[in-house]
Amino acid sequence: MAAAAGGIVAGVAAARRQAASLWVRRAALLFFALASVAMAALLWALLTDDFRLAYVVQHSYRLQPVAFKIAAVWSGQQGSLLFWLWLQSLYAFLLARERPERMGSLQAPAVAILLASGGFFAGLTAFVASPFVELTAAPPDGRGLNPLLQSFWMISHPVLLYLGYVGLSVPFAVAMAALVVRRRGNDWIKLTRRWTLTAWTFLSLGIMVGGRWAYEELGWGGYWAWDPVENASFMPWLTATAFLHSVIVQERRGMLKRWNIGLILATYFLSIFGTFVTRSGILASVHSFVESEIGPLFLGFLGIILAGGLYLMLDRKEMLEDEHHVESYTSREFGFVLNNLILGGLTLAIFWGTVFPLVSRLVGVEVTVGAPFFNRITAPLFGALLVLMGIGPLLAWRRSTWAAVGRQVSIPLGLALLSGAVLAAAGVREPGFLLAVAAAVVVLAAVMVELVQSLVARIKFTNDPPLLALPRLLARNPRRYGGYAVHIGIVIIALGVAGHTHYHQEQLRGLGVGEAARVGPYVVVFEGLEEGERAGIPYTAARVRVQQDGQDLGYLLPRKLYYPGWVETQGPSTEVAIYSTAAGDLYVVLAGWDEFGSIAGFQLFWNPMIGWLWTGAFVLLAGSLFALWPRPERAPAPVERVFEALRELEYDRAMGRVPEADYARVRAALVRQAAELADAETAARGALERELAAEIKARRQEGRL
Repeated sequence: MAAAAGGIVAGVAAARRQAASLWVRRAALLFFALASVAMAALLWALLTDDFRLAYVVQHSYRLQPVAFKIAAVWSGQQGSLLFWLWLQSLYAFLLARERPERMGSLQAPAVAILLASGGFFAGLTAFVASPFVELTAAPPDGRGLNPLLQSFWMISHPVLLYLGYVGLSVPFAVAMAALVVRRRGNDWIKLTRRWTLTAWTFLSLGIMVGGRWAYEELGWGGYWAWDPVENASFMPWLTATAFLHSVIVQERRGMLKRWNIGLILATYFLSIFGTFVTRSGILASVHSFVESEIGPLFLGFLGIILAGGLYLMLDRKEMLEDEHHVESYTSREFGFVLNNLILGGLTLAIFWGTVFPLVSRLVGVEVTVGAPFFNRITAPLFGALLVLMGIGPLLAWRRSTWAAVGRQVSIPLGLALLSGAVLAAAGVREPGFLLAVAAAVVVLAAVMVELVQSLVARIKFTNDPPLLALPRLLARNPRRYGGYAVHIGIVIIALGVAGHTHYHQEQLRGLGVGEAARVGPYVVVFEGLEEGERAGIPYTAARVRVQQDGQDLGYLLPRKLYYPGWVETQGPSTEVAIYSTAAGDLYVVLAGWDEFGSIAGFQLFWNPMIGWLWTGAFVLLAGSLFALWPRPERAPAPVERVFEALRELEYDRAMGRVPEADYARVRAALVRQAAELADAETAARGALERELAAEIKARRQEGRL
């Protein structure tokens, strides 16, 4: 806390001078070093079974596997707060390590803001929720990690989420720093582009891995239940997605500046709000920690973030004036505006559904908001978003006509209608699934159309050999084409969600030994119970034979596990058995059995297309990594932006997206602007050369050169 406070003071002083500060960077280094010592101390206590600490007793035991002892660092409330603090210190240190000449006057206030956030978590860890509380008498062994958390997915899920949550503090800090020092222009976007995309990627993977954990460990056959904590992780993902798209418009056209500041403020606010929901116990959730006294402190911190951000936005409103405005409802700029509105609408709907039980409780009425509400509200918006993902890349910048848009979207829409007709003829009758497939086809076809048109245009303009044109095209703008790969990953996930939602089957059956039940394309035969022990954990398992079309496929062993220290209070833990194929999963849960073991109860699920979710996550990761792949940065000079706009205009014309009259008008304006900027640059260069010549001449006369 002292290191953070010193860094904040130095940052404020540097911000007033609008200068870099060595002391802020040193404070960030010290903050990171001290937080690392605390993390190492807790990790060492867990690995060495130091049961003098209450936290170690509650979350570990002697025979617990090393991987789960490490995961225990973030499995409890106190440890997870320390882990958040350590990650915040790491991000502050990395930002402080950026070259001062690259960040300029933004570095000191941005690092100070990160230190302020870290100082808040340091205070919580030091005085409110410390993982280093000692017991008066150390017990011989601990209770161990909650059985639900003893999963590979829970080793990685919180880490990925926290990397995303805390990572989003960096673009927030730099954006606020730009307002603090009144730094005009788009420098802060350029400085935070990779930070934002990296944090967004971590958050995306964290959500998907969390869905996999829920699917395998909770034994209910699903992956997403619109739980308050699930919603709390999804909302900053939505606003961060909107921000990633919206900043493209500000970079290219100098528009949506208020939107972008508001979006990054909302994203960081919602990241802390998710932590507040998880740790305050204010909303019931399977993911929540126990109720504690840190809830009001988080509420106060949220108030400071919101009040400070809104004050800076209002006080510096003249800095956020847009340089241009939307010229056409058929332009790509307007497509991005619609994208923002849909993602913002989704966020507001989910936020309202999440907090409504709390609001109703304040007026004395207990109301629960379940999955049906969220599904009804969000499904149409997600469908519209998918269609926009397909149409948006085919729109031209600045101005186009409905006729040009019609020509561009005719192939994707035609293929979508054709795919729907083919599926309907094949017997698919679910309207929701047909609409999802049609929307997905629009996106996939649009990506292919855009890629082919860009490839043809590049060959025309550059005379590249056909075999080299595609890799050179992708290398020219990896952020764009990496984004298209991310879109394809999201489409694959959406198809998996639609297939599972509309065609999954579920039944609860009691089976005697030798009896069979059919679920989906499979027949399961119960062949009896067996008992055993695995890694010191006793279990009872049901031996289930799986058949399809009369052929034996193998055996599944759904289990009930009896974890010492937990079975007395929570009962036996469920371990599901899953048989996975490309078509879907057979999912078997052992629900119970009679005292003789001759009859057992099962929950049987057929989950079609569920694997598409995990495949889509891999495609999303691949697209993000391609967009993040290191490459030389473009010069941020205004003249370079004009030349980039001219290149885009030529591509749009070659693809038939811009009418000739609009092409001529826009090109003339851009050429005139480029000439003015070039003249100004030439004049500035000439003046600098004259000053240097005069300086050299003076030094020669004085004998200093």
